Amino acid sequence: MREGQLIYYWMAFRSMRKFDLVFILDEGSVFDAPVDKIWRFMQTPGDHHRHASMINRSFEMEGNSTILSFDAETLGGTKTRVKIKSTPLVPVGRMLEYIEGPLAGSKVMSYYVPMGDKTGVTIVGEYVSRSIPENQLKSTVMAQLEKSFYEDNENLKNFK
Repeated sequence: MREGQLIYYWMAFRSMRKFDLVFILDEGSVFDAPVDKIWRFMQTPGDHHRHASMINRSFEMEGNSTILSFDAETLGGTKTRVKIKSTPLVPVGRMLEYIEGPLAGSKVMSYYVPMGDKTGVTIVGEYVSRSIPENQLKSTVMAQLEKSFYEDNENLKNFK
């Protein structure tokens, strides 16, 4: 397929879709914990994994994946139900699939790079939304990723 044809097909797909999308590559963040602690943290049941933005959290297992459900506040101040499927891919990273909520249909891979007593984290994925306008989608996703990173880093400091 020639490059011109590919661009034409992409533009046709873009005009037919009923949602906005953005590709995210977020690299360079570093957790203040070794990778083995991160895996123990993610695989240990309990209330140690807290995020202020996640209200009425619940978990269920589906095979080796965890389905996380919670209420979150939208940009407009209303509450919406979010459901995310998290599949560990030990020792490389984890796959997140947004099932419900403003980012339903998004697929994201987080992978971890051991750095001694720290761990590098890279996020790569395609975020989609039927409710967040395309011109706000990237900044909304990046703000969410930054907040989650800082909350996870704090959670890891308190995890034994």
